[in-house]
Amino acid sequence: MANTELTVSKITNEALFVLENELTITSEICRDYDDQFAVVGAKIGATVNVRRPIRVIGTTGPNLNVEDFNETSIPVTLTTQFHTDTQFTTQDLALSIDMFSDRVLKPQIAAIANRIDSDVAVAMANGTANIVGVPGTPPTGLITYATAQAYLDAEGAPRDGRRACVIEPFTNAAIIDSLKGLFVPTAKIGDQYEKGLMGRDVNGMNWKMDQNILTHTFGFATSAPTITMSATTGQGLATGLAATSSLGITSAQTFTFNVGDTIQIAGVYAVNPQNRRAYGSNRLRNFVVTQALSAVTGAQTLVVSPALIYGGQFQNVTASPAATAAITPLSMASSAAGAISGPQNLVFHRNSFTLAVADLELPEGVHFAGRASDEEIGLSIRVVRQYTINNDAIPCRLDVLYGVAPLYPELACRVTA
Repeated sequence: MANTELTVSKITNEALFVLENELTITSEICRDYDDQFAVVGAKIGATVNVRRPIRVIGTTGPNLNVEDFNETSIPVTLTTQFHTDTQFTTQDLALSIDMFSDRVLKPQIAAIANRIDSDVAVAMANGTANIVGVPGTPPTGLITYATAQAYLDAEGAPRDGRRACVIEPFTNAAIIDSLKGLFVPTAKIGDQYEKGLMGRDVNGMNWKMDQNILTHTFGFATSAPTITMSATTGQGLATGLAATSSLGITSAQTFTFNVGDTIQIAGVYAVNPQNRRAYGSNRLRNFVVTQALSAVTGAQTLVVSPALIYGGQFQNVTASPAATAAITPLSMASSAAGAISGPQNLVFHRNSFTLAVADLELPEGVHFAGRASDEEIGLSIRVVRQYTINNDAIPCRLDVLYGVAPLYPELACRVTA
């Protein structure tokens, strides 16, 4: 029976299928798809706006109190066009789709999926303020992960089966070993023994292992840091919505903040987004540093996320910080040589972060060009093959265009180890 040459449609659809199955951390977050970028002559720029659900306060009593309908969106900049380039022969095209996928597509798609997962892991670690654990000490009990889940509960994350825990290999090894003797269903013990993984639906989460988890090095000071708010009040927003806040701070010591460091401010407690009351046992709001400060002293501006909002529909703290309120940095060392670092494992709900993917335009005048997109899974990949006369070769490239952004970053929590 004669072989049937593979078509561009088969190749691109198989490439998309393989990409979906190769993704790890990315498979657990929200994915948004936009097909407008591929429209010839209708360029729309490099930003996709992803809508967020509205929030309202409500009122008591019989009188009507109409609130503003504030439907907000998050701009996701499509900053990365990543591709793998190789070449395959006409003989390759005569293979079955399974053989072609194993020999040609999977090695390329693995590189693409790894890059996407790596970018997502970095964005989530650097954009997540809530954090538990001790840097340099992998957690060996479920209490650390349960505390991370408590942050999600307090922030209003639903328990709808869309929570995930993604950890790096050595953290995974520590928790597997510590839980091996607990009384749990036999099937889950079997998964842990046979696969070396926690498996699905353990402690209310889907557990995965990902080598792309970011290792973060925290900032340092020349001595025990004493950092306070500048002698002004009213820092933050009384109402409205913003992505970050610029806080006036001052210190007599020289200090360094790295992107991804976390701080707490005395008297500024986190509130539940629905009842707008301090949650838990009056826990201070965690803030993550979004712009680095390198070896500075005296009066400075520290940019943090989430924005400090002490009133209105999007209130997230109990009050604006008092003048000269003390700032406590997490794990800030007393010298650069003693800087503390550790992997930033992640516990999160699907709606905490989003990956936006867009169609790339199909070029004309090539051997073949195809694109496979799926709005439901939020992915798109392009395959282009073209003969080059200068070296008598037929190279092929696979491209993706994407960007990562926080959607509701408070629905995530880092588990440092």
